[in-house]
Amino acid sequence: MTLARSLFLLLGSLTCAQGELKITKSDPKLQARGELLLKEIVSQKWATGWKEATLEKVRLVAQKPDLAQPTGLPPVWSATIKGPAGRKGHLMWNSSGNGRLVEFSLDDKLEIEGVVTGVPALQQFPFRDEKGQLVASGCVPTAAASVVSYWISKGHLQWQGEDGKTPGELALRLRRQMKMSLFPDSDGFSPNRLTLAGTYPTELYKSLKQDSQSHGVSISVGLNRFSIEALQIEIKASRPALLSCLVRVPHIPELSWGHEVAAVGFCQIDGTELVGVLDNFYPTKHPETIRWIRRDAFSSLVTLRPIRENQK
Repeated sequence: MTLARSLFLLLGSLTCAQGELKITKSDPKLQARGELLLKEIVSQKWATGWKEATLEKVRLVAQKPDLAQPTGLPPVWSATIKGPAGRKGHLMWNSSGNGRLVEFSLDDKLEIEGVVTGVPALQQFPFRDEKGQLVASGCVPTAAASVVSYWISKGHLQWQGEDGKTPGELALRLRRQMKMSLFPDSDGFSPNRLTLAGTYPTELYKSLKQDSQSHGVSISVGLNRFSIEALQIEIKASRPALLSCLVRVPHIPELSWGHEVAAVGFCQIDGTELVGVLDNFYPTKHPETIRWIRRDAFSSLVTLRPIRENQK
């Protein structure tokens, strides 16, 4: 198994560059970019309650040099956002060029126009597989279960079946229909080094298509390369999508991986187009917390669209 293939299997993302990374000196002006980016973020209509927010723990972060599955992502500036009433968030920006915004989050329940609401924010969870070993549910089926649960709440009740009455049950049912690969957590992604699990976006597509058909659900499932324009069409129609991406772990930015997430929105801040996602591997106080990630992190797009009666 090649490195690119094993990373792609890990959480269904694109192949990536290889090589050990080291922190290099960065322009102090780039470090200061964080304050300007934070100011732009809290100037958004939906973030006015965070206008007094400040940055803490500002540091230049490179990837763990012996990461089991190297991703080739370059060093970034990373900071914790200190918000109102003890709330927190995170912010990352480039350590080169003009210091473009990479991603951010505000741990809060915010009213954001244009964002798809009602998508359950399911987090990955441990369970015992058919061999009796304790493993992670995996981001691919977990993200899928969040989106399927959304469509169940929109009237497609038959998609629950007898073994999918909760998002967790749905995740396990969809998982059983996918060819999953297991990976030991040698890098510390989880506190208890839980065995990780992943698969291809094509397995996600096939599982959703098979599961919807077997439950008599009038949903069309599609798989395409990611484009911001295609995603915008889905979000404007109140249809959450499933995206694969190559990203850092927000609460452990020294680690990165291929990842699958549920997309619920898009916006533009500081001239950078961002995608809003519910991350199934990001513990937050508010489950509705949206992680905003720059568009170039994404690779594939899985869509779920209700089929009208006259289109059958």
